[in-house]
Amino acid sequence: MREKLIILMFLILSSIGYAQTVQIDPRLEKAYSLEHLQRMQKETPLNLELLNYELDYSWYIAEPEMQQKIDGFEYLYYKDPETGEKAGMVESIEPGKVNIAEFYYERPYDHRNFYRVGKTNTIIGFYSNKEFSEMYNAMKGYSYE
Repeated sequence: MREKLIILMFLILSSIGYAQTVQIDPRLEKAYSLEHLQRMQKETPLNLELLNYELDYSWYIAEPEMQQKIDGFEYLYYKDPETGEKAGMVESIEPGKVNIAEFYYERPYDHRNFYRVGKTNTIIGFYSNKEFSEMYNAMKGYSYE
């Protein structure tokens, strides 16, 4: 019984310490309230860590060879923070200042999704859920092979 209590205390203290180390990326406040993010930081820090990682590593600016397919892609829209629905069209993005938390996009499980940015020739690609999960797990050092 004592061993179980010690293990339980260790797990609780570990999760508290972990929660305090996961910082809230301020860019997430475009999609979530600060209260929600703070609750996530306390209760589900791994989810917050995943959202932080997603901001920088789940998308990319497509290579020029994708330009020939631009007419087949939907336009990228902002996401209304209240409803989660499409809001105004994204007219341009500035490399180094992209905040995908502001965007309305879909991330299918098994294929990438591409969107055209306004009347620019810029195409933003989003990795599939499967690819993104594999990238995150590799970053964390997890392997399922």
